[in-house]
Amino acid sequence: MKKRTLLAFAGALALSLSVGVTAMAESLDTENPVLIGYVGALSGDTALWGQAGLNGMELTAKQINEAGGILGREVKIIGLDGKGVADDSVAAYKKLVEEDGVCAVVGTNFSSCNIPIAAVAGELEVPVIATAASNELVTVAEDGTLNEYSFRLCFIDSYMGYLAGSYAYNELGLKTCAVIEDITDSYSISVGDYMVDTFTELGGELVASEEAQHGDNDFRAQLTKIAAAQPDVLFVPWNYAEVALIAQQARELGITSVLFGADGWDTSELTDLANGSLEGCYYISRPGFNLPDAAAYGEIYAAEYNVDLESECLYGNDGVMWIKQAIETAGSDDPKAIRDALENTESFDGLLGHMSVDPATHNPSRDAAVFTIKDDVVEYVGIYNPEE
Repeated sequence: MKKRTLLAFAGALALSLSVGVTAMAESLDTENPVLIGYVGALSGDTALWGQAGLNGMELTAKQINEAGGILGREVKIIGLDGKGVADDSVAAYKKLVEEDGVCAVVGTNFSSCNIPIAAVAGELEVPVIATAASNELVTVAEDGTLNEYSFRLCFIDSYMGYLAGSYAYNELGLKTCAVIEDITDSYSISVGDYMVDTFTELGGELVASEEAQHGDNDFRAQLTKIAAAQPDVLFVPWNYAEVALIAQQARELGITSVLFGADGWDTSELTDLANGSLEGCYYISRPGFNLPDAAAYGEIYAAEYNVDLESECLYGNDGVMWIKQAIETAGSDDPKAIRDALENTESFDGLLGHMSVDPATHNPSRDAAVFTIKDDVVEYVGIYNPEE
Protein backbone atom coordinates (compact mmCIF):
# COMPACT_ATOMS: atom_id res chain seq x y z
CA MET A 1 0.00 0.00 0.00
CA LYS A 2 2.80 2.40 0.85
CA LYS A 3 4.53 1.72 -2.47
CA ARG A 4 1.27 2.22 -4.37
CA THR A 5 0.60 5.45 -2.52
CA LEU A 6 4.08 6.76 -3.26
CA LEU A 7 3.75 5.89 -6.94
CA ALA A 8 0.40 7.64 -7.10
CA PHE A 9 1.90 10.70 -5.39
CA ALA A 10 4.87 10.71 -7.77
CA GLY A 11 2.54 10.50 -10.74
CA ALA A 12 0.41 13.34 -9.44
CA LEU A 13 3.51 15.43 -8.76
CA ALA A 14 4.88 14.81 -12.26
CA LEU A 15 1.51 15.77 -13.76
CA SER A 16 1.40 18.88 -11.58
CA LEU A 17 4.88 19.91 -12.64
CA SER A 18 4.05 19.24 -16.28
CA VAL A 19 0.91 21.35 -16.02
CA GLY A 20 2.91 24.06 -14.26
CA VAL A 21 5.56 24.17 -16.98
CA THR A 22 2.87 24.18 -19.68
CA ALA A 23 1.07 27.02 -17.94
CA MET A 24 4.28 29.05 -17.70
CA ALA A 25 5.07 28.39 -21.36
CA GLU A 26 1.57 29.44 -22.40
CA SER A 27 1.79 32.67 -20.39
CA LEU A 28 5.18 33.54 -21.91
CA ASP A 29 5.30 36.86 -23.77
CA THR A 30 6.47 35.80 -27.23
CA GLU A 31 5.55 39.07 -28.93
CA ASN A 32 8.29 41.01 -27.14
CA PRO A 33 11.22 38.61 -26.74
CA VAL A 34 14.52 39.27 -25.04
CA LEU A 35 17.02 39.08 -27.89
CA ILE A 36 20.55 37.92 -27.04
CA GLY A 37 23.25 37.63 -29.68
CA TYR A 38 26.13 35.23 -30.11
CA VAL A 39 29.30 35.60 -32.17
CA GLY A 40 31.51 32.54 -32.57
CA ALA A 41 33.49 30.54 -35.10
CA LEU A 42 30.65 28.54 -36.62
CA SER A 43 32.90 27.57 -39.53
CA GLY A 44 36.60 26.93 -39.92
CA ASP A 45 39.22 25.12 -37.84
CA THR A 46 37.61 25.86 -34.45
CA ALA A 47 33.95 25.52 -35.42
CA LEU A 48 33.47 22.83 -32.76
CA TRP A 49 34.02 25.53 -30.12
CA GLY A 50 31.75 28.08 -31.77
CA GLN A 51 28.96 25.60 -32.36
CA ALA A 52 29.21 24.34 -28.78
CA GLY A 53 28.88 27.89 -27.46
CA LEU A 54 25.81 28.54 -29.58
CA ASN A 55 24.28 25.17 -28.66
CA GLY A 56 24.80 25.92 -24.98
CA MET A 57 23.08 29.28 -25.29
CA GLU A 58 20.12 27.81 -27.18
CA LEU A 59 19.70 24.90 -24.76
CA THR A 60 19.77 27.24 -21.77
CA ALA A 61 17.35 29.66 -23.45
CA LYS A 62 14.99 26.71 -23.96
CA GLN A 63 15.25 25.83 -20.27
CA ILE A 64 14.65 29.46 -19.26
CA ASN A 65 11.58 29.71 -21.46
CA GLU A 66 10.16 26.50 -20.03
CA ALA A 67 10.55 28.06 -16.58
CA GLY A 68 8.77 31.31 -17.51
CA GLY A 69 11.35 33.31 -19.44
CA ILE A 70 13.08 36.49 -18.30
CA LEU A 71 10.65 38.93 -16.67
CA GLY A 72 7.92 36.82 -18.26
CA ARG A 73 9.32 37.30 -21.78
CA GLU A 74 10.59 34.67 -24.19
CA VAL A 75 14.35 34.49 -24.72
CA LYS A 76 15.62 34.23 -28.29
CA ILE A 77 19.23 33.57 -29.31
CA ILE A 78 20.57 34.93 -32.59
CA GLY A 79 23.89 33.38 -33.55
CA LEU A 80 26.24 34.65 -36.26
CA ASP A 81 29.49 33.27 -37.64
CA GLY A 82 32.55 35.35 -36.81
CA LYS A 83 34.80 32.66 -38.34
CA GLY A 84 37.39 33.24 -35.62
CA VAL A 85 38.52 36.31 -37.59
CA ALA A 86 38.55 39.85 -36.21
CA ASP A 87 36.89 41.64 -39.16
CA ASP A 88 34.13 39.05 -39.50
CA SER A 89 33.51 39.00 -35.74
CA VAL A 90 33.22 42.79 -35.57
CA ALA A 91 30.84 42.76 -38.55
CA ALA A 92 28.74 40.06 -36.88
CA TYR A 93 28.56 42.04 -33.62
CA LYS A 94 27.48 45.19 -35.49
CA LYS A 95 24.77 43.32 -37.39
CA LEU A 96 23.40 41.81 -34.18
CA VAL A 97 23.17 45.25 -32.59
CA GLU A 98 22.21 47.50 -35.50
CA GLU A 99 19.93 45.17 -37.48
CA ASP A 100 18.72 42.48 -35.08
CA GLY A 101 18.35 44.73 -32.03
CA VAL A 102 19.91 42.47 -29.40
CA CYS A 103 20.28 43.73 -25.85
CA ALA A 104 23.61 41.99 -25.26
CA VAL A 105 26.07 39.70 -27.06
CA VAL A 106 28.01 36.64 -25.91
CA GLY A 107 31.30 35.68 -27.62
CA THR A 108 33.87 35.27 -28.94
CA ASN A 109 36.47 32.95 -27.43
CA PHE A 110 39.35 34.72 -29.23
CA SER A 111 41.12 37.76 -27.78
CA SER A 112 42.17 38.82 -31.28
CA CYS A 113 38.46 39.19 -32.11
CA ASN A 114 37.21 40.66 -28.84
CA ILE A 115 39.81 43.41 -28.60
CA PRO A 116 38.44 45.20 -31.69
CA ILE A 117 34.85 44.30 -30.74
CA ALA A 118 35.38 46.08 -27.42
CA ALA A 119 35.96 49.42 -29.15
CA VAL A 120 32.83 49.03 -31.30
CA ALA A 121 30.78 47.96 -28.26
CA GLY A 122 31.78 51.20 -26.57
CA GLU A 123 30.50 53.17 -29.55
CA LEU A 124 27.22 51.26 -29.91
CA GLU A 125 26.72 50.91 -26.15
CA VAL A 126 25.60 47.29 -26.13
CA PRO A 127 27.52 44.95 -23.78
CA VAL A 128 29.54 42.03 -25.07
CA ILE A 129 30.62 39.13 -22.86
CA ALA A 130 33.67 37.26 -24.12
CA THR A 131 33.77 33.57 -23.31
CA ALA A 132 37.41 32.42 -23.39
CA ALA A 133 39.03 35.64 -24.68
CA SER A 134 41.67 36.03 -21.98
CA ASN A 135 43.93 38.90 -23.09
CA GLU A 136 43.91 41.86 -20.69
CA LEU A 137 43.16 44.28 -23.56
CA VAL A 138 39.70 42.74 -24.03
CA THR A 139 38.40 44.77 -21.08
CA VAL A 140 41.09 47.41 -20.48
CA ALA A 141 42.64 49.37 -23.37
CA GLU A 142 46.38 49.88 -23.81
CA ASP A 143 46.17 53.36 -22.29
CA GLY A 144 44.62 51.89 -19.14
CA THR A 145 41.06 53.08 -19.75
CA LEU A 146 38.20 50.68 -19.12
CA ASN A 147 36.36 49.24 -22.12
CA GLU A 148 33.03 50.05 -20.52
CA TYR A 149 30.82 47.68 -22.53
CA SER A 150 33.24 44.74 -22.67
CA PHE A 151 33.16 41.87 -20.16
CA ARG A 152 34.47 38.32 -19.94
CA LEU A 153 33.68 35.00 -18.28
CA CYS A 154 37.20 33.55 -18.27
CA PHE A 155 40.32 34.26 -16.26
CA ILE A 156 42.98 36.41 -17.92
CA ASP A 157 46.25 35.56 -19.70
CA SER A 158 48.46 36.70 -16.85
CA TYR A 159 46.67 34.37 -14.43
CA MET A 160 46.90 31.35 -16.74
CA GLY A 161 50.58 32.07 -17.39
CA TYR A 162 51.21 32.51 -13.69
CA LEU A 163 49.53 29.20 -12.85
CA ALA A 164 51.36 27.30 -15.60
CA GLY A 165 54.79 28.69 -14.68
CA SER A 166 54.15 28.13 -10.98
CA TYR A 167 52.88 24.56 -11.42
CA ALA A 168 55.77 23.59 -13.68
CA TYR A 169 58.39 24.94 -11.28
CA ASN A 170 56.88 24.30 -7.84
CA GLU A 171 54.72 21.21 -8.36
CA LEU A 172 56.59 19.36 -11.11
CA GLY A 173 60.06 20.44 -10.02
CA LEU A 174 61.16 21.49 -13.52
CA LYS A 175 64.10 23.91 -13.68
CA THR A 176 64.71 24.89 -17.33
CA CYS A 177 62.16 26.00 -19.90
CA ALA A 178 61.68 26.87 -23.54
CA VAL A 179 58.74 28.53 -25.28
CA ILE A 180 57.34 28.63 -28.80
CA GLU A 181 54.78 31.36 -29.50
CA ASP A 182 52.45 32.30 -32.34
CA ILE A 183 53.56 35.83 -33.28
CA THR A 184 50.23 36.46 -35.05
CA ASP A 185 48.15 35.71 -31.94
CA SER A 186 47.92 38.10 -28.96
CA TYR A 187 46.72 35.21 -26.78
CA SER A 188 49.75 33.05 -27.54
CA ILE A 189 52.26 35.86 -26.99
CA SER A 190 50.64 37.08 -23.77
CA VAL A 191 50.16 33.68 -22.12
CA GLY A 192 53.60 32.50 -23.23
CA ASP A 193 55.34 35.57 -21.86
CA TYR A 194 53.59 35.22 -18.50
CA MET A 195 54.47 31.50 -18.34
CA VAL A 196 58.15 32.28 -18.83
CA ASP A 197 58.14 35.33 -16.53
CA THR A 198 56.63 33.37 -13.66
CA PHE A 199 58.90 30.37 -14.19
CA THR A 200 62.08 32.46 -14.27
CA GLU A 201 61.04 34.69 -11.37
CA LEU A 202 60.68 31.55 -9.24
CA GLY A 203 64.24 30.53 -10.11
CA GLY A 204 63.88 28.65 -13.39
CA GLU A 205 65.99 29.34 -16.48
CA LEU A 206 64.81 30.14 -20.01
CA VAL A 207 67.08 28.24 -22.42
CA ALA A 208 65.26 28.76 -25.74
CA SER A 209 62.57 31.04 -27.17
CA GLU A 210 61.13 30.54 -30.67
CA GLU A 211 58.38 32.03 -32.82
CA ALA A 212 56.10 30.73 -35.56
CA GLN A 213 52.70 31.74 -36.89
CA HIS A 214 49.19 30.44 -37.39
CA GLY A 215 48.93 28.43 -40.59
CA ASP A 216 52.40 26.92 -40.31
CA ASN A 217 52.51 23.15 -40.64
CA ASP A 218 56.23 22.58 -40.13
CA PHE A 219 57.78 23.66 -36.83
CA ARG A 220 60.92 21.55 -37.15
CA ALA A 221 63.34 24.47 -37.61
CA GLN A 222 62.26 26.05 -34.32
CA LEU A 223 62.03 22.71 -32.54
CA THR A 224 65.53 21.71 -33.64
CA LYS A 225 66.90 24.74 -31.79
CA ILE A 226 64.78 23.87 -28.76
CA ALA A 227 65.98 20.25 -28.87
CA ALA A 228 69.58 21.44 -28.64
CA ALA A 229 68.76 23.35 -25.43
CA GLN A 230 67.18 20.27 -23.78
CA PRO A 231 64.59 22.13 -21.64
CA ASP A 232 62.74 20.38 -18.85
CA VAL A 233 59.48 22.01 -19.95
CA LEU A 234 58.35 23.44 -23.28
CA PHE A 235 55.57 26.00 -23.00
CA VAL A 236 53.19 25.75 -25.98
CA PRO A 237 50.48 28.45 -25.69
CA TRP A 238 48.69 27.58 -28.95
CA ASN A 239 45.29 26.23 -29.95
CA TYR A 240 44.84 22.48 -30.05
CA ALA A 241 45.37 21.79 -33.79
CA GLU A 242 48.83 23.38 -33.80
CA VAL A 243 49.61 21.90 -30.39
CA ALA A 244 49.14 18.43 -31.85
CA LEU A 245 51.48 19.21 -34.76
CA ILE A 246 54.12 20.76 -32.51
CA ALA A 247 53.96 17.83 -30.10
CA GLN A 248 54.33 15.18 -32.80
CA GLN A 249 57.21 16.98 -34.49
CA ALA A 250 58.91 17.58 -31.14
CA ARG A 251 58.83 13.87 -30.33
CA GLU A 252 60.12 13.03 -33.82
CA LEU A 253 63.15 15.25 -33.11
CA GLY A 254 63.80 13.52 -29.79
CA ILE A 255 62.46 16.23 -27.49
CA THR A 256 61.39 14.57 -24.24
CA SER A 257 60.36 17.76 -22.41
CA VAL A 258 57.05 18.08 -20.62
CA LEU A 259 54.82 20.20 -22.86
CA PHE A 260 52.65 22.69 -20.97
CA GLY A 261 49.79 24.78 -22.33
CA ALA A 262 46.67 26.74 -21.50
CA ASP A 263 42.99 26.69 -22.39
CA GLY A 264 43.68 26.62 -26.13
CA TRP A 265 44.39 22.91 -25.59
CA ASP A 266 40.95 22.29 -24.12
CA THR A 267 38.97 20.13 -26.56
CA SER A 268 37.85 16.53 -26.82
CA GLU A 269 39.81 16.27 -30.09
CA LEU A 270 43.23 17.01 -28.57
CA THR A 271 44.44 13.49 -27.82
CA ASP A 272 43.18 12.05 -31.11
CA LEU A 273 45.04 14.69 -33.07
CA ALA A 274 48.20 14.38 -30.96
CA ASN A 275 48.41 10.60 -31.52
CA GLY A 276 50.14 9.83 -28.23
CA SER A 277 52.67 12.66 -28.37
CA LEU A 278 51.26 14.53 -25.35
CA GLU A 279 51.58 11.73 -22.80
CA GLY A 280 52.54 13.18 -19.40
CA CYS A 281 51.91 16.77 -20.49
CA TYR A 282 49.78 19.44 -18.78
CA TYR A 283 47.56 22.42 -19.40
CA ILE A 284 45.62 25.05 -17.43
CA SER A 285 41.94 25.65 -18.19
CA ARG A 286 38.47 26.05 -16.67
CA PRO A 287 37.15 23.16 -14.54
CA GLY A 288 34.86 22.12 -17.39
CA PHE A 289 32.48 19.24 -16.70
CA ASN A 290 34.26 18.25 -13.50
CA LEU A 291 31.98 20.35 -11.29
CA PRO A 292 28.72 18.57 -10.33
CA ASP A 293 26.28 21.03 -11.92
CA ALA A 294 28.33 21.13 -15.11
CA ALA A 295 28.41 17.33 -15.27
CA ALA A 296 24.62 17.16 -14.98
CA TYR A 297 24.21 19.81 -17.68
CA GLY A 298 26.66 17.89 -19.86
CA GLU A 299 24.41 14.84 -19.78
CA ILE A 300 21.43 16.90 -20.93
CA TYR A 301 23.53 18.63 -23.59
CA ALA A 302 24.93 15.37 -24.97
CA ALA A 303 21.45 13.87 -25.19
CA GLU A 304 20.07 16.99 -26.87
CA TYR A 305 22.74 17.36 -29.55
CA ASN A 306 24.33 13.89 -29.74
CA VAL A 307 27.86 15.33 -29.89
CA ASP A 308 31.05 15.08 -27.86
CA LEU A 309 31.17 17.49 -24.95
CA GLU A 310 33.05 20.77 -25.43
CA SER A 311 33.20 23.06 -22.42
CA GLU A 312 32.49 26.10 -24.60
CA CYS A 313 28.83 25.09 -24.16
CA LEU A 314 29.24 25.87 -20.46
CA TYR A 315 30.37 29.37 -21.37
CA GLY A 316 27.29 29.64 -23.57
CA ASN A 317 25.08 28.71 -20.63
CA ASP A 318 26.85 31.02 -18.22
CA GLY A 319 26.71 33.93 -20.68
CA VAL A 320 22.94 33.65 -21.00
CA MET A 321 22.43 33.12 -17.27
CA TRP A 322 24.62 36.10 -16.36
CA ILE A 323 22.65 38.32 -18.74
CA LYS A 324 19.44 36.93 -17.23
CA GLN A 325 20.66 37.84 -13.74
CA ALA A 326 21.62 41.33 -14.94
CA ILE A 327 18.22 41.93 -16.58
CA GLU A 328 16.35 40.74 -13.50
CA THR A 329 18.56 42.90 -11.27
CA ALA A 330 17.97 45.95 -13.46
CA GLY A 331 14.31 45.13 -14.10
CA SER A 332 14.96 45.93 -17.75
CA ASP A 333 16.70 44.65 -20.88
CA ASP A 334 17.97 48.12 -21.72
CA PRO A 335 21.64 47.60 -22.74
CA LYS A 336 22.93 50.37 -20.48
CA ALA A 337 21.07 48.92 -17.50
CA ILE A 338 22.46 45.48 -18.30
CA ARG A 339 25.96 46.94 -18.53
CA ASP A 340 25.65 48.52 -15.08
CA ALA A 341 24.37 45.29 -13.54
CA LEU A 342 27.15 43.23 -15.11
CA GLU A 343 29.78 45.66 -13.85
CA ASN A 344 28.45 45.50 -10.30
CA THR A 345 28.19 41.71 -10.11
CA GLU A 346 29.31 40.70 -6.63
CA SER A 347 28.17 37.11 -6.98
CA PHE A 348 27.26 34.91 -9.94
CA ASP A 349 27.07 31.13 -9.78
CA GLY A 350 27.32 29.43 -13.14
CA LEU A 351 28.23 25.99 -14.41
CA LEU A 352 31.88 27.04 -14.40
CA GLY A 353 31.70 27.92 -10.72
CA HIS A 354 31.35 31.01 -8.57
CA MET A 355 32.38 34.37 -10.00
CA SER A 356 32.62 37.99 -8.92
CA VAL A 357 33.62 40.97 -11.06
CA ASP A 358 36.17 43.72 -10.47
CA PRO A 359 34.29 46.87 -11.60
CA ALA A 360 37.60 48.62 -12.34
CA THR A 361 38.71 46.02 -14.90
CA HIS A 362 35.62 43.92 -15.66
CA ASN A 363 37.79 40.86 -14.96
CA PRO A 364 36.22 37.97 -13.03
CA SER A 365 37.69 36.30 -9.99
CA ARG A 366 37.31 32.54 -10.39
CA ASP A 367 39.11 29.21 -10.04
CA ALA A 368 41.23 27.51 -12.68
CA ALA A 369 42.09 23.83 -13.01
CA VAL A 370 45.05 21.69 -14.05
CA PHE A 371 44.70 18.82 -16.53
CA THR A 372 47.17 16.13 -17.59
CA ILE A 373 47.24 13.48 -20.31
CA LYS A 374 47.65 9.88 -19.16
CA ASP A 375 47.22 6.79 -21.35
CA ASP A 376 46.04 9.13 -24.12
CA VAL A 377 43.18 10.41 -21.97
CA VAL A 378 42.81 13.91 -20.50
CA GLU A 379 42.58 13.68 -16.70
CA TYR A 380 41.38 16.35 -14.30
CA VAL A 381 44.08 17.02 -11.70
CA GLY A 382 42.07 19.58 -9.75
CA ILE A 383 41.66 23.25 -8.89
CA TYR A 384 45.04 24.93 -8.52
CA ASN A 385 45.72 28.08 -6.50
CA PRO A 386 49.39 28.61 -5.54
CA GLU A 387 48.32 31.10 -2.86
CA GLU A 388 46.45 28.47 -0.82
